[in-house]
Amino acid sequence: MVADIALAASVREWPDRLHRFLLDHGGGRIADRVMGPEQATMSKCDVLLIDDVCSFLTPRLISSLRARGIEVVGVYAPEDGSDAKRRLIECGIADVIEAEASPEEFLHKVTQTISHRLAPVLEDEISPAPLTVCVTGPSAGVGITEVAISLAVAISESAATALVDLDQVWPSVAQRLGLPVHPNIRTALDHAFHTPDRIGTATLEVKAGLVAVGGPADSGFGDQVTRHDVITLLGALGSVCDVVVADVGPFPQTEQATIREFDSVLIVGRSDPVGVARLVRTVERIRDVHADVSILVVVNCVERGGYRRSEVLAELSRALPAVPTVMLPHDARLDRAAWDGKLDAGPRHRKAVASMSEVIVRSLR
Repeated sequence: MVADIALAASVREWPDRLHRFLLDHGGGRIADRVMGPEQATMSKCDVLLIDDVCSFLTPRLISSLRARGIEVVGVYAPEDGSDAKRRLIECGIADVIEAEASPEEFLHKVTQTISHRLAPVLEDEISPAPLTVCVTGPSAGVGITEVAISLAVAISESAATALVDLDQVWPSVAQRLGLPVHPNIRTALDHAFHTPDRIGTATLEVKAGLVAVGGPADSGFGDQVTRHDVITLLGALGSVCDVVVADVGPFPQTEQATIREFDSVLIVGRSDPVGVARLVRTVERIRDVHADVSILVVVNCVERGGYRRSEVLAELSRALPAVPTVMLPHDARLDRAAWDGKLDAGPRHRKAVASMSEVIVRSLR
Protein backbone atom coordinates (compact mmCIF):
# COMPACT_ATOMS: atom_id res chain seq x y z
CA MET A 1 0.00 0.00 0.00
CA VAL A 2 1.38 3.44 -0.99
CA ALA A 3 0.43 6.08 1.57
CA ASP A 4 -1.23 9.33 0.53
CA ILE A 5 0.46 11.98 2.66
CA ALA A 6 -0.70 15.52 3.43
CA LEU A 7 1.86 18.09 4.59
CA ALA A 8 0.73 20.91 6.87
CA ALA A 9 2.21 24.33 6.13
CA SER A 10 5.57 24.77 7.84
CA VAL A 11 8.41 27.29 7.98
CA ARG A 12 10.83 24.41 8.38
CA GLU A 13 12.62 22.61 5.58
CA TRP A 14 11.47 19.01 6.15
CA PRO A 15 8.27 19.11 3.97
CA ASP A 16 10.19 20.11 0.83
CA ARG A 17 12.94 17.60 1.58
CA LEU A 18 10.39 14.78 1.97
CA HIS A 19 8.44 15.85 -1.12
CA ARG A 20 11.57 15.81 -3.32
CA PHE A 21 12.55 12.39 -2.00
CA LEU A 22 9.15 10.86 -2.79
CA LEU A 23 9.17 12.32 -6.31
CA ASP A 24 12.58 10.78 -6.99
CA HIS A 25 12.29 7.46 -5.15
CA GLY A 26 8.59 6.77 -4.60
CA GLY A 27 7.19 4.91 -1.60
CA GLY A 28 4.50 7.48 -0.91
CA ARG A 29 2.48 10.22 -2.59
CA ILE A 30 1.97 13.82 -1.52
CA ALA A 31 -1.79 14.21 -1.76
CA ASP A 32 -2.07 17.74 -0.38
CA ARG A 33 -0.25 20.79 0.98
CA VAL A 34 -2.52 21.89 3.82
CA MET A 35 -2.79 25.60 4.59
CA GLY A 36 -5.62 25.59 7.14
CA PRO A 37 -7.91 23.43 9.32
CA GLU A 38 -10.76 23.28 6.78
CA GLN A 39 -8.43 22.01 4.08
CA ALA A 40 -7.00 19.46 6.52
CA THR A 41 -10.40 17.96 7.28
CA MET A 42 -11.32 17.85 3.58
CA SER A 43 -8.01 16.28 2.48
CA LYS A 44 -8.13 12.82 0.94
CA CYS A 45 -5.05 11.41 2.61
CA ASP A 46 -4.00 8.57 4.88
CA VAL A 47 -1.62 10.57 7.07
CA LEU A 48 -1.17 14.24 7.95
CA LEU A 49 2.31 15.41 8.97
CA ILE A 50 2.08 18.56 11.10
CA ASP A 51 4.53 20.74 13.06
CA ASP A 52 4.24 21.52 16.75
CA VAL A 53 4.48 25.22 15.74
CA CYS A 54 1.68 24.99 13.16
CA SER A 55 -0.76 27.86 13.74
CA PHE A 56 -3.89 25.75 13.26
CA LEU A 57 -2.87 22.72 15.32
CA THR A 58 -5.55 22.11 17.97
CA PRO A 59 -6.94 19.10 19.88
CA ARG A 60 -10.24 19.63 18.07
CA LEU A 61 -8.55 19.36 14.65
CA ILE A 62 -6.77 16.12 15.61
CA SER A 63 -10.02 14.65 16.95
CA SER A 64 -11.83 15.60 13.72
CA LEU A 65 -9.13 14.07 11.54
CA ARG A 66 -9.14 10.81 13.45
CA ALA A 67 -12.92 10.63 13.17
CA ARG A 68 -12.45 10.74 9.39
CA GLY A 69 -9.84 7.95 9.48
CA ILE A 70 -6.82 10.22 8.92
CA GLU A 71 -3.77 9.39 11.01
CA VAL A 72 -1.59 12.23 12.32
CA VAL A 73 2.16 12.33 12.89
CA GLY A 74 3.62 15.31 14.76
CA VAL A 75 6.95 16.87 13.82
CA TYR A 76 9.09 18.72 16.36
CA ALA A 77 12.58 20.17 16.74
CA PRO A 78 14.43 18.83 19.81
CA GLU A 79 16.30 22.12 20.21
CA ASP A 80 12.98 23.81 21.03
CA GLY A 81 12.91 21.91 24.32
CA SER A 82 10.47 19.52 25.93
CA ASP A 83 7.49 21.84 25.35
CA ALA A 84 7.62 21.14 21.61
CA LYS A 85 6.95 17.43 21.98
CA ARG A 86 4.55 18.02 24.89
CA ARG A 87 2.28 20.24 22.78
CA LEU A 88 1.88 17.52 20.18
CA ILE A 89 1.01 14.92 22.81
CA GLU A 90 -1.47 17.27 24.52
CA CYS A 91 -3.25 17.74 21.19
CA GLY A 92 -3.84 13.99 21.00
CA ILE A 93 -1.02 13.05 18.61
CA ALA A 94 0.39 9.69 19.64
CA ASP A 95 3.25 9.40 17.13
CA VAL A 96 5.98 12.00 16.62
CA ILE A 97 9.23 12.42 14.67
CA GLU A 98 12.09 14.89 14.75
CA ALA A 99 12.17 17.57 12.04
CA GLU A 100 15.77 16.66 11.13
CA ALA A 101 14.94 12.99 10.48
CA SER A 102 15.87 11.66 7.03
CA PRO A 103 13.18 11.22 4.34
CA GLU A 104 13.57 7.43 4.74
CA GLU A 105 12.82 7.77 8.46
CA PHE A 106 9.76 9.91 7.71
CA LEU A 107 8.50 7.31 5.23
CA HIS A 108 9.14 4.49 7.72
CA LYS A 109 7.19 6.39 10.38
CA VAL A 110 4.26 6.93 8.02
CA THR A 111 4.24 3.23 7.07
CA GLN A 112 4.26 2.23 10.73
CA THR A 113 1.38 4.62 11.43
CA ILE A 114 -0.90 3.04 8.84
CA SER A 115 0.37 -0.54 9.25
CA HIS A 116 -2.88 -1.59 10.91
CA ARG A 117 -4.64 -0.96 7.57
CA LEU A 118 -2.38 -3.25 5.58
CA ALA A 119 -3.81 -6.64 4.75
CA PRO A 120 -1.39 -9.48 4.02
CA VAL A 121 -0.88 -10.02 0.31
CA LEU A 122 -0.57 -13.57 -0.92
CA GLU A 123 2.00 -14.26 -3.61
CA ASP A 124 -0.61 -15.54 -6.02
CA GLU A 125 -2.51 -12.22 -5.64
CA ILE A 126 0.41 -10.15 -6.97
CA SER A 127 -0.02 -9.24 -10.64
CA PRO A 128 2.94 -10.17 -12.84
CA ALA A 129 4.85 -7.16 -14.15
CA PRO A 130 3.97 -6.49 -17.80
CA LEU A 131 6.60 -6.00 -20.49
CA THR A 132 6.82 -2.22 -20.97
CA VAL A 133 7.71 -0.34 -24.14
CA CYS A 134 7.83 3.42 -24.55
CA VAL A 135 7.70 5.20 -27.89
CA THR A 136 9.41 8.56 -28.23
CA GLY A 137 11.32 10.62 -30.77
CA PRO A 138 13.52 13.67 -31.27
CA SER A 139 10.62 16.06 -31.81
CA ALA A 140 6.90 16.37 -32.43
CA GLY A 141 5.57 15.59 -35.90
CA VAL A 142 7.66 12.49 -36.61
CA GLY A 143 4.80 10.02 -36.05
CA ILE A 144 5.34 8.92 -32.45
CA THR A 145 1.64 8.42 -31.74
CA GLU A 146 0.94 6.62 -35.01
CA VAL A 147 3.85 4.23 -34.48
CA ALA A 148 2.78 3.56 -30.88
CA ILE A 149 -0.73 2.72 -32.06
CA SER A 150 0.47 0.51 -34.91
CA LEU A 151 2.85 -1.32 -32.59
CA ALA A 152 0.17 -1.88 -29.94
CA VAL A 153 -2.23 -3.23 -32.56
CA ALA A 154 0.38 -5.66 -33.90
CA ILE A 155 1.40 -6.92 -30.43
CA SER A 156 -2.24 -7.40 -29.43
CA GLU A 157 -2.49 -10.19 -32.01
CA SER A 158 -0.21 -12.29 -29.80
CA ALA A 159 -0.53 -10.83 -26.28
CA ALA A 160 -2.99 -8.79 -24.23
CA THR A 161 -1.85 -5.19 -24.69
CA ALA A 162 -2.53 -1.78 -23.14
CA LEU A 163 -1.79 1.42 -25.05
CA VAL A 164 -1.17 4.34 -22.67
CA ASP A 165 -0.93 8.02 -23.58
CA LEU A 166 1.82 9.58 -21.43
CA ASP A 167 2.44 12.58 -23.66
CA GLN A 168 2.41 15.45 -21.16
CA VAL A 169 2.04 18.25 -23.73
CA TRP A 170 -0.02 16.97 -26.69
CA PRO A 171 -1.90 13.80 -25.64
CA SER A 172 -3.66 12.52 -28.76
CA VAL A 173 -4.18 8.74 -28.61
CA ALA A 174 -7.88 9.07 -27.71
CA GLN A 175 -8.46 11.63 -30.46
CA ARG A 176 -6.64 9.51 -33.05
CA LEU A 177 -8.71 6.43 -32.20
CA GLY A 178 -12.02 8.29 -31.84
CA LEU A 179 -12.31 7.36 -28.15
CA PRO A 180 -14.11 9.35 -25.44
CA VAL A 181 -11.97 11.63 -23.26
CA HIS A 182 -13.20 9.89 -20.09
CA PRO A 183 -12.06 7.67 -18.49
CA ASN A 184 -8.45 8.68 -19.01
CA ILE A 185 -5.07 8.56 -17.30
CA ARG A 186 -6.31 10.62 -14.34
CA THR A 187 -8.96 7.95 -13.73
CA ALA A 188 -6.42 5.17 -14.17
CA LEU A 189 -4.00 6.76 -11.68
CA ASP A 190 -6.77 7.16 -9.12
CA HIS A 191 -7.57 3.44 -9.38
CA ALA A 192 -3.88 2.46 -9.47
CA PHE A 193 -3.25 4.21 -6.14
CA HIS A 194 -6.51 3.44 -4.35
CA THR A 195 -8.40 0.56 -6.01
CA PRO A 196 -5.95 -1.30 -8.29
CA ASP A 197 -8.39 -4.18 -8.64
CA ARG A 198 -10.62 -1.79 -10.64
CA ILE A 199 -7.93 -0.59 -13.05
CA GLY A 200 -9.76 -2.32 -15.92
CA THR A 201 -12.67 0.15 -15.61
CA ALA A 202 -10.28 3.00 -16.49
CA THR A 203 -9.39 1.48 -19.88
CA LEU A 204 -11.22 1.65 -23.20
CA GLU A 205 -11.41 -1.31 -25.57
CA VAL A 206 -9.95 -0.61 -28.99
CA LYS A 207 -10.22 -4.16 -30.37
CA ALA A 208 -9.94 -7.71 -29.13
CA GLY A 209 -6.75 -7.95 -27.07
CA LEU A 210 -6.11 -4.20 -27.00
CA VAL A 211 -7.24 -1.56 -24.50
CA ALA A 212 -6.22 2.09 -24.27
CA VAL A 213 -5.73 4.65 -21.53
CA GLY A 214 -6.21 8.10 -23.01
CA GLY A 215 -4.25 11.19 -22.03
CA PRO A 216 -5.57 13.86 -19.66
CA ALA A 217 -8.56 15.83 -20.89
CA ASP A 218 -6.94 19.04 -19.62
CA SER A 219 -4.33 18.87 -22.41
CA GLY A 220 -1.41 18.99 -20.02
CA PHE A 221 -2.52 21.99 -17.94
CA GLY A 222 -3.21 19.91 -14.83
CA ASP A 223 -0.76 18.15 -12.51
CA GLN A 224 2.07 16.45 -14.37
CA VAL A 225 2.27 12.66 -14.35
CA THR A 226 5.38 11.91 -12.31
CA ARG A 227 7.81 9.03 -12.48
CA HIS A 228 6.22 7.59 -9.34
CA ASP A 229 2.79 7.80 -11.01
CA VAL A 230 4.14 5.89 -14.01
CA ILE A 231 5.66 3.16 -11.82
CA THR A 232 2.37 2.66 -9.97
CA LEU A 233 0.29 2.69 -13.15
CA LEU A 234 2.50 0.18 -14.97
CA GLY A 235 2.33 -2.17 -11.99
CA ALA A 236 -1.46 -1.95 -11.79
CA LEU A 237 -1.88 -2.59 -15.53
CA GLY A 238 -0.16 -5.94 -15.06
CA SER A 239 -3.52 -7.32 -13.93
CA VAL A 240 -5.15 -6.62 -17.32
CA CYS A 241 -2.36 -7.02 -19.89
CA ASP A 242 0.94 -8.68 -20.74
CA VAL A 243 2.44 -5.71 -22.60
CA VAL A 244 2.15 -1.95 -22.10
CA VAL A 245 2.98 0.36 -25.02
CA ALA A 246 3.29 3.98 -23.92
CA ASP A 247 3.31 7.07 -26.13
CA VAL A 248 5.52 9.38 -24.04
CA GLY A 249 5.79 12.15 -26.63
CA PRO A 250 9.03 13.77 -27.81
CA PHE A 251 12.06 12.95 -25.68
CA PRO A 252 13.06 16.58 -24.94
CA GLN A 253 9.74 17.21 -23.16
CA THR A 254 9.70 13.89 -21.26
CA GLU A 255 10.79 13.56 -17.63
CA GLN A 256 14.00 11.69 -18.37
CA ALA A 257 13.89 9.59 -15.19
CA THR A 258 10.62 8.09 -16.48
CA ILE A 259 12.48 6.46 -19.39
CA ARG A 260 14.31 4.23 -16.90
CA GLU A 261 11.03 2.53 -15.93
CA PHE A 262 10.60 0.88 -19.35
CA ASP A 263 12.08 -2.36 -20.65
CA SER A 264 12.43 -1.14 -24.24
CA VAL A 265 12.50 2.23 -25.99
CA LEU A 266 11.44 2.85 -29.60
CA ILE A 267 12.84 6.06 -31.08
CA VAL A 268 10.87 7.34 -34.06
CA GLY A 269 12.32 9.77 -36.59
CA ARG A 270 12.22 10.80 -40.21
CA SER A 271 14.43 9.69 -43.11
CA ASP A 272 15.75 13.08 -44.24
CA PRO A 273 19.31 14.15 -43.26
CA VAL A 274 18.13 16.31 -40.35
CA GLY A 275 15.84 13.53 -39.14
CA VAL A 276 18.65 10.96 -39.21
CA ALA A 277 21.02 13.29 -37.32
CA ARG A 278 18.35 13.87 -34.66
CA LEU A 279 17.74 10.14 -34.34
CA VAL A 280 21.41 9.50 -33.67
CA ARG A 281 21.59 12.28 -31.08
CA THR A 282 18.43 11.07 -29.32
CA VAL A 283 19.80 7.53 -29.03
CA GLU A 284 22.95 8.94 -27.43
CA ARG A 285 20.96 11.03 -24.95
CA ILE A 286 18.74 8.10 -23.97
CA ARG A 287 21.80 5.93 -23.41
CA ASP A 288 23.08 8.63 -21.07
CA VAL A 289 19.86 8.34 -19.06
CA HIS A 290 19.38 4.57 -19.26
CA ALA A 291 22.54 2.79 -20.37
CA ASP A 292 21.11 -0.75 -20.25
CA VAL A 293 17.78 -0.17 -22.01
CA SER A 294 16.91 -2.08 -25.18
CA ILE A 295 16.63 0.46 -28.03
CA LEU A 296 15.01 0.10 -31.45
CA VAL A 297 15.25 2.90 -34.04
CA VAL A 298 12.20 3.37 -36.25
CA VAL A 299 12.62 5.44 -39.42
CA ASN A 300 9.09 6.55 -40.29
CA CYS A 301 7.44 7.49 -43.59
CA VAL A 302 10.27 6.27 -45.84
CA GLU A 303 9.53 7.01 -49.51
CA ARG A 304 9.84 4.32 -52.14
CA GLY A 305 13.27 3.85 -53.66
CA GLY A 306 16.08 1.50 -52.79
CA TYR A 307 18.79 4.16 -52.99
CA ARG A 308 17.30 6.41 -50.29
CA ARG A 309 16.60 3.46 -48.05
CA SER A 310 20.14 2.08 -48.38
CA GLU A 311 21.67 5.51 -47.68
CA VAL A 312 19.66 5.92 -44.45
CA LEU A 313 20.49 2.39 -43.27
CA ALA A 314 24.17 2.86 -44.04
CA GLU A 315 24.35 6.10 -42.06
CA LEU A 316 22.51 4.66 -39.06
CA SER A 317 24.61 1.49 -39.14
CA ARG A 318 27.76 3.58 -39.12
CA ALA A 319 26.63 5.89 -36.30
CA LEU A 320 24.73 3.29 -34.26
CA PRO A 321 26.33 -0.08 -35.06
CA ALA A 322 24.68 -2.03 -32.22
CA VAL A 323 21.16 -0.59 -32.55
CA PRO A 324 18.58 -2.42 -34.73
CA THR A 325 16.63 -0.31 -37.21
CA VAL A 326 13.18 -0.73 -38.76
CA MET A 327 12.04 1.23 -41.82
CA LEU A 328 8.32 2.04 -42.00
CA PRO A 329 7.10 3.02 -45.48
CA HIS A 330 4.91 6.05 -46.08
CA ASP A 331 1.32 4.80 -46.20
CA ALA A 332 -1.35 7.03 -47.75
CA ARG A 333 -3.98 4.48 -46.71
CA LEU A 334 -3.01 5.02 -43.06
CA ASP A 335 -3.19 8.79 -43.51
CA ARG A 336 -6.78 8.49 -44.68
CA ALA A 337 -7.69 6.10 -41.86
CA ALA A 338 -6.45 8.59 -39.27
CA TRP A 339 -9.20 11.03 -40.24
CA ASP A 340 -11.81 8.37 -39.49
CA GLY A 341 -10.25 7.08 -36.25
CA LYS A 342 -9.60 3.69 -37.86
CA LEU A 343 -6.68 1.25 -37.80
CA ASP A 344 -6.52 0.55 -41.53
CA ALA A 345 -3.03 0.28 -43.04
CA GLY A 346 -1.53 -1.05 -46.25
CA PRO A 347 0.21 -4.45 -46.50
CA ARG A 348 3.74 -3.02 -46.68
CA HIS A 349 3.24 -0.98 -43.53
CA ARG A 350 1.58 -3.90 -41.67
CA LYS A 351 4.45 -6.22 -42.62
CA ALA A 352 7.08 -3.78 -41.35
CA VAL A 353 5.25 -3.22 -38.06
CA ALA A 354 4.73 -6.98 -37.62
CA SER A 355 8.47 -7.57 -37.87
CA MET A 356 9.01 -4.86 -35.26
CA SER A 357 6.43 -6.31 -32.85
CA GLU A 358 7.80 -9.85 -33.24
CA VAL A 359 11.04 -8.77 -31.57
CA ILE A 360 9.05 -7.57 -28.54
CA VAL A 361 6.63 -10.49 -28.34
CA ARG A 362 9.53 -12.93 -28.55
CA SER A 363 10.81 -11.70 -25.18
CA LEU A 364 7.56 -12.95 -23.56
CA ARG A 365 8.19 -16.55 -24.58
